[in-house]
Amino acid sequence: MKRAMAMRPSHAPLTHLGFVWVSTFWFTLVLSISVSQCKQLDTESKVSRTCGENVTLNCSASVAMLKDSKIVKFDWQHKNTTLCQYMNNTSTSKTQCNFRNTTSELTLSLTILDINPSDEGVYHCKLHSLGAHANGQSHLRVGDCFGKPSKDTHPDQCSFDEVYPIADIHWFQGDVNLTDGTETIQNEDDKGYFTVQSKAPTEKGDQRLPYRCSLWMNNSYVSERLVSSGSTAQIQWICIIMGILMKIIIM
Repeated sequence: MKRAMAMRPSHAPLTHLGFVWVSTFWFTLVLSISVSQCKQLDTESKVSRTCGENVTLNCSASVAMLKDSKIVKFDWQHKNTTLCQYMNNTSTSKTQCNFRNTTSELTLSLTILDINPSDEGVYHCKLHSLGAHANGQSHLRVGDCFGKPSKDTHPDQCSFDEVYPIADIHWFQGDVNLTDGTETIQNEDDKGYFTVQSKAPTEKGDQRLPYRCSLWMNNSYVSERLVSSGSTAQIQWICIIMGILMKIIIM
């Protein structure tokens, strides 16, 4: 004779439901605490400057935000490198650091001198105290490096140094555009500048006119120079003739 065995009610679903509820509660609590403690510092989000200028990035925290808690860390960072630190007004040949403490806020200022393309990017400001932490950032854009004509270039070549962003060289003779068929070569240096070079076109326009090479950047011409359309010997001969004519005029 088989005994009838009573079946216990299963509490597994209820246990699982309780675990999910408790986990959700603690996750929400931790998240709310993290959000309340992670605050935003006062920074300028986007900054644009021209090559060679100085730029100052300011990062401010209100006294009310800190609530009299001790500051553990307050600094500016770029590319995982600390450039400026709280209570350390150091200066280098490239950067200057300044900390100001007023009755209403604390401000950490980072000044970057003689900016170049390698200084472009996102700068992070970070503050840690015993009660909370806060973050801010500024995105520095460097541009309008129109370049300067290179010296000691070959008579039938055109070259510009310290160009940024990348650019092309267009060729003209008078009003005739002879760019088709020419090639522009761009070489980048350790500071992010480009040296832009191009050889004069083989196509000839008006032989009486010299070539004009123009730097084409951001859909506009930003710099140009005249390039001889003849050989070096021809230029020297012209200079001699001009010298003789000047002597005749003076006499």
